[in-house]
Amino acid sequence: MSMDKPSPNQHFSSLKELKVEVEQVNYFNEDNGWSVLKVTSSEEKRTVNAVGYFPRLFGGEHFILYGQWTSHKSFGKQFKVERAISSQPQSRAGICRYLSSGLFKGVGEKTAQKIVGHFGVATIKILDESPEKLNQVPKLGKSLAKKIIESWNSQKATNETLMFLYNHGMMGAKAQKLIKLYGSQLISQLTQNPFRLIKDVRGIGFLTADRIAQSMGIALDHPQRIQEGVLYVLSDGEESGHCYLTTSQLESKLASVLGVDRTDVGKSLFPNLKVIQDELRVVSVPSEGLQKKPAYFHYLADLYQCEQSVWKTVRHLLATSFAGADPKGKATQLRVANWIEQYCEKTSTQLSASQREAVTQAVSNKFFILTGGPGVGKTTTANTIIRLFKAMGKQVALAAPTGRAAQRLSEISGEVAKTIHRLLEWSAMDFSFKKNEDNKLTVGVVIIDEASMLDVRLASKLLEAINSSCQVVFIGDVDQLPPVGAGNVLRDLIDSNAVPYKRLEEVFRQASASHIIQVAHAINKGSLPRFSHDHSSDCRFIEINKPEKIVSFLRDLLTKHLPDAGYDPVKDVQILSPMNKGELGSVHLNQQIQEWVNPKHEQKEWSKTKTQKLREKDKVIQHANNYELGVFNGDIGFVELADVDGGKMFVQFGGRTITYESEHTDDLSLAYAITVHKSQGSEFPVVIIPLSMAHYVMLQKNLVYTALTRAKKLAIFVGEIKALGHALGQETSSLRQTRLANLLSE
Repeated sequence: MSMDKPSPNQHFSSLKELKVEVEQVNYFNEDNGWSVLKVTSSEEKRTVNAVGYFPRLFGGEHFILYGQWTSHKSFGKQFKVERAISSQPQSRAGICRYLSSGLFKGVGEKTAQKIVGHFGVATIKILDESPEKLNQVPKLGKSLAKKIIESWNSQKATNETLMFLYNHGMMGAKAQKLIKLYGSQLISQLTQNPFRLIKDVRGIGFLTADRIAQSMGIALDHPQRIQEGVLYVLSDGEESGHCYLTTSQLESKLASVLGVDRTDVGKSLFPNLKVIQDELRVVSVPSEGLQKKPAYFHYLADLYQCEQSVWKTVRHLLATSFAGADPKGKATQLRVANWIEQYCEKTSTQLSASQREAVTQAVSNKFFILTGGPGVGKTTTANTIIRLFKAMGKQVALAAPTGRAAQRLSEISGEVAKTIHRLLEWSAMDFSFKKNEDNKLTVGVVIIDEASMLDVRLASKLLEAINSSCQVVFIGDVDQLPPVGAGNVLRDLIDSNAVPYKRLEEVFRQASASHIIQVAHAINKGSLPRFSHDHSSDCRFIEINKPEKIVSFLRDLLTKHLPDAGYDPVKDVQILSPMNKGELGSVHLNQQIQEWVNPKHEQKEWSKTKTQKLREKDKVIQHANNYELGVFNGDIGFVELADVDGGKMFVQFGGRTITYESEHTDDLSLAYAITVHKSQGSEFPVVIIPLSMAHYVMLQKNLVYTALTRAKKLAIFVGEIKALGHALGQETSSLRQTRLANLLSE
C-alpha cells in the first residue's frame, strides 16, 4: 500500500537527537511520570534542561533523547522529549555514578567503586548477562551480592517496561494501568498484538493502539490493522448517529484513517471484512441498486441486531391484541368520547378536536405516537391519555430517557415517572437489564416521554421488555435534534407509516402570546423570525458580531442583568452552545463563567486536568452512563464537597448525593455552559444561546430549535443574526443512515 502520511519512523527522524547523562531530577510527578531533568549533553558539553515523561530517574542514568528545543517563559530554553532510549554509561566514572545513584538498593559510592574496580567498563554487561559473577568481587559478600542482583533485575524490568510504554506514547496513569493489567507479560503481549489494547483497556481506542502499532513498525497493510480499522470506522459512524455505512463510505473513511490509497483499500477490504464477519463482529447486508460492483450496508453486529430487534418487536406488538380492545382491535369509540367529555367538564380542561382525536387513538391502538412542537398542547393531551388509561383500570408505567426528563414528566403528570434504565431495572452487577425479553414488564401501558431522544440501542431493550398485551405510547417532538446515540427511532417510526400517530399543530391562544413559542415555530418552518425589542419580551436577540464582545456581554448578563431581574445565574440560567471548542464553545465559556460566578476563595478545589478545576458549589454535568453510581449521560448536579479523603467528591443530583471516587471524576465537567445536544430532555428557566459564524459547521435548524425550546421563561440569543440565518438553511443532522423505516413499511 502507498502512504499518504509519514510513518512514525519518518516522524522520529525529523526530531533532534541528544545523548545525555542525567545530573539531577528537578521535578517528578508520581501520577503521570512528567519529569524536569538537568542533563549533560555529550555532544554540546553543557548542562541543559529536558522535560518529558519518564519512569523515576536518578542521577547517572544515560539516555538518547529525541525531541525539539523549546523556549519556556519562566525557565528559558529546554529540550522537550518525545522519545527516549535508555543507554548505558561507557566510562568507569559514569558507571560508578549510575550504580550509586540510589536506584539500586545496597549500592553506595564505595560499593559501586568495588564492583567497577573489579569488572571495569564491562560492569553493565556482567550485571545484565552474568549477575552471579558479583560473588567474585572481593569483600562484597554473598548477601549483599544477592540483594544487588534482585534490585538490578527488578529495576531493569520496571524501567524497560515503562520506557517501552513511554517510547510508544503511553504515559502517566495509562502506563501504570497497563503495567497493572499485563504485569511482566506487557512487552511480549503488546509486541505480539498492540490492538488488544482496544478490547482490554477502557479509554484506549483504535487511533491510540494504531499509533503504538506503527511505532513498533507494523505494516500499513497488516490484516489486523485493516480489520481493527474497519471496526473503528463503523464505530465512528455510530458516533455520528448512523446505524450503517455503505461500501463506498467505508472504503473512503478507511483509506483516510489508515493513511493509504483508496484503491488499495478496495482490494483488501472484502477479504478482511470476511474475517470479522466470521467472528460475528460485523454484518454486511446487500444493498439494492445498479452498482457495477457489489455494494452493502455495513453494520457493527450488535447495532444490526438492535435495529432488527426494534423492527421485529414493533411489528409483533402491532400484530397482537390488547386488553379492552373490541374484536377489530379498537376500544369502544363512543365510550371514549363520553369519558373525554365528562373529564373536560369535571377538570375544566379544554381539548381541541385534534387533541381529542389523539387521546382516542392512544387508547384505541396497540402502539401510538403523539408529536408536535411547543404550545400545541402535548402536555395536556398526554395527561388526559394517562387519566383515561387509569380510568380504564390499566396499570400505567411512565418513563423518559434521562433523569431530568423523567423528573419533568412526574411534575407535569402528578404521577411517578422513571428513567428507562430504572423502569427496566438496570443491574450494575450483571451489567444488564433485569427486565428483558425473558422477564417482561407486567404493566398494561407504557408511556415514554421525550421519545425523540431514544436511540436504537435503548429502544431495542425497552421494546423487548414490553409484554405482547401491553399498549405503548411514545410522546416527543420529532423536529428536535435526533438522539445522541445511533438511529432516529421516533422519526423512523413516523416515516414508516406503520405506527399510528398524531401531530398536533394548532398553537393555543395562551401559548401564542409567548415570543419563545412564536420564534420556535418560525425557526421550525425555516423562516427568519421577528424578534421583539421590548425588554419585557421572553425571547430576545442581542446582535453582537465579535466573539470577545459576546463573551463580555455574557459576563454582564450573568453577574448583573439577570441577578437584578431575580434569576440565580447558576441554578436558573443555562448557556447552550452549538459546540465544545472555540472561544464561544462550552469548554472556554465554562472556564470564564466559573471565575465570574464561583471564584476561588475558601472553597476546596479538586484538580481534574491541567485546564479544569472543580470547586465546591460548581455546576457539573455527567458525560457517561455510570450504572454503578446511578448517574447517566446528561445529568446535571452541584458539587457539595471536593477534595475529601484523598480526592473524593460529593455531588448532588436532584436531591441525591453521589460520592465520586477519583477514578470516576473524569466523567464530570463544568456545566455552566453545555452543548445543545447535552440539553435534550431538559428545561431551564433561562436559556442563553450564543450564535456565531465560528460555529459554522454545527449550525443546524433543529439544533437552534432544540436550544430555544429548552427555555421556560426567558430565551436570549447573543451573537450574529447571520449565523441564525445560516442555521435555518441546514438540516443535515437529522439525515441518519438507518433502515428501520423501510423495514417497517415493507
